[in-house]
Amino acid sequence: MFEQLVEKLPVGICVVDEEYRLVYLNAFFIDRMQAEWRKSYPGELLETLFPEQAKFLKRRIKSVFVLQHPSFSYWEQRPHIFPFRSSRPITGEETQMYQNMEIVPIKEKTNGRRLACIFLQDVTAQASYFKTQQKLSEALKREHKAQQQLIRKLDSAQSQLIQAEKMASTGQLAAGIAHEINNPIGFVQANLNTLQQYSEHLLQLCDAINTRLQDERDELKDFISALRDEHHYDLLREDMGDLISESEDGLKRVHDIVQNLKQFALEEKTGLQTLDISEATHQLMQLISAQYKTPTYRVQCASEPIRLQCDPGAVKQALMNVVMNAAQSVSGSGWVNVQLAEQDDMVTIKIMDNGCGISQENMKKIFTPFFTTKPEGQGQGLGLSVAYTAIERHNGNIHINSSPGRGTVVVIRLPLRQDKNSPQEFASESPGESFG
Repeated sequence: MFEQLVEKLPVGICVVDEEYRLVYLNAFFIDRMQAEWRKSYPGELLETLFPEQAKFLKRRIKSVFVLQHPSFSYWEQRPHIFPFRSSRPITGEETQMYQNMEIVPIKEKTNGRRLACIFLQDVTAQASYFKTQQKLSEALKREHKAQQQLIRKLDSAQSQLIQAEKMASTGQLAAGIAHEINNPIGFVQANLNTLQQYSEHLLQLCDAINTRLQDERDELKDFISALRDEHHYDLLREDMGDLISESEDGLKRVHDIVQNLKQFALEEKTGLQTLDISEATHQLMQLISAQYKTPTYRVQCASEPIRLQCDPGAVKQALMNVVMNAAQSVSGSGWVNVQLAEQDDMVTIKIMDNGCGISQENMKKIFTPFFTTKPEGQGQGLGLSVAYTAIERHNGNIHINSSPGRGTVVVIRLPLRQDKNSPQEFASESPGESFG
C-alpha cells in the first residue's frame, strides 16, 4: 500500500547515493524521462540522465551529505531544475514546468548506507498565477505613474493659467535680473570693506607720524620710511583709486539694469497706446543680455523712433518670449540679432540666432499650447502660443524658419495702426513660459 501511495503522489521522488547513482525514481520522474531510460535507470549516474542539471544537483546533494541538513530550491531562484513539461488539467496545454525542490538526507536501516532523497513539486500553476499578478501589478504601476504625470501637468497648467493674469510682463526675467543685481552689489560691498581697512591703516599711519614728530625729530626720516613699509603705503596709494573706480562702475551697472527694468515693465494702463518699438527692443535686449551672457546681442534699426499703435504689454510679452527662446538656444560664441524695419504702414521685426534650431517634426507643433521640448519643470510650453495669440490680435503674423544645428529666424509683421472699428479687445496678454 505504501509503495502504491508513493507511486501515485503528484510529487517527484528521486533517491541517489553518495556516488550520485540513481537508487529509486517514482512514477512522477519515470513518466517524464526518455523512454530508453525508464527500465534501466537503477544504478545510472545522475549526470548520465540529466547532464545539463548534474552540476547544480551534485553541488546541492553534496552539501546535504556533508551537513546532514535539508537543502531547498524555489522556483523564483531556479525555475526549471529538471527538463520536465507540465500539463494544464482543463485545457491540456503543455508548458515548461516550474519546480520547487527539497533534498533531505536519509539512511537505509539494514546497512546504514547514506542516501539523499529529492522531492520535486510542480508549481507551474502557482508560478503562472504569480507572474500574471506581477504583470498586472506592473501594468497598474505604469498606469498610475502615467496618471500622476498627467495630473502634475494639469496642475502645473492650471497654476500657470491662474498666475498668468497676475504676473507682470517681465516676470520671467525677475529671478535672473535679481541675481545680476546681486553680483555688482557683492563686489561693491567687498571693495568698500577693503577700502575701510585701507582707511584704518592710513589713519594709524597719520596718528603715528603726528605722535612721533612731537617727541623726536632727528630720527624722523628713518621712522617714516619704516612706517610706510609696515602699512604698505605704496600699495594703498596704487590700489585705492582702482577699487573706487570699480565700485562706481558696479553701481552704474545696477542703476542701468533697474532703469531698463522699470522702463520695460508693463504699463498700468491697458488698451491701445503708442509704443516706440525700437526703444522697447533695445531695453529688452539689455535685460535679456543681463541674464543670458553667452550670446552676443545686436539690434539693428533706423535712428528714428518706430511708433506702433498697440497694447504695449502684449507686444512686449510676445517679443520677449521669442527673444528669450533665441537666447536659450545659443551657447558658446553664438549670437542673437534683431532687425527692425518700417515699410508700407507695417513694422517688420526679424529675430535671428545661430543656436540649436528646431527639428522639422517639432516645427508643426511649436505654436501648440503646452508643447515644449524642455525638461519637466523648466517650461510649460506657453511662450510661442502666447506670442502667436498677441500678434494675431494685433492683426499681424509670425513666421518661423529653422534648421537643426544652424539656427532659427523668426519674422514678426505688425501694422503700425490698428483699425478703431476692429472687434478685437486689447487687454494685456498673460505672460507664459518660453518654448525651447
